[in-house]
Amino acid sequence: MSAGRRICAVMTRTAVYVFDKYHFTINTFSGSAIMCVGDIAQQNVERYHGLSDGYDWSRTARIAVIGSILGSVQHIFYRSLDKRYPARDAFTIAKKIFIDQTVCTPLNIALFIYGLGFLEQKTLTEINEEFKDKCAMIFLVDCAVFVPTQYINFKFLDPKYRLLFTNMVSIMYDTFLSYIKYTHDILKLMERQNNNNNTN
Repeated sequence: MSAGRRICAVMTRTAVYVFDKYHFTINTFSGSAIMCVGDIAQQNVERYHGLSDGYDWSRTARIAVIGSILGSVQHIFYRSLDKRYPARDAFTIAKKIFIDQTVCTPLNIALFIYGLGFLEQKTLTEINEEFKDKCAMIFLVDCAVFVPTQYINFKFLDPKYRLLFTNMVSIMYDTFLSYIKYTHDILKLMERQNNNNNTN
């Protein structure tokens, strides 16, 4: 074996060892990091279109906190799901996708909206209104992205890489979450202001 291959083999074994040893931590913080990347990407879009003057790092910090919570919840959820349904046949995969979309996804959406709402010190009434306004759209986009993603995930991947794969795929979805959470509200506020100006 050449020196290059030996080095690659050692690096691979080391990476697998570290991932196995710190599985929960890596799953938790990779989800948080990807959500932060999505938020920063969306803030770049907002700056490009003149919707903001600079980066709101406190907003990204709140996203990081919620991303860590979501990563922890999903780590526990997928371990439990794989333990209960370890098979990879079509019926089992369909069942796991159905459970994922009807249990985990609504929980994630609620944690995202309510968690950020509380960190932003909104009232419960305001958060409830935001949840009713945005929940359906987030759920539909989630289904469009993650039903095919989870088929690949449940069919082909080792369960220990389950959440890491989902996190890698979700960067565009996380950018959408930042859009629907923040940019959507900015655009609605601008629309109301324009309507008021036209009325006056």
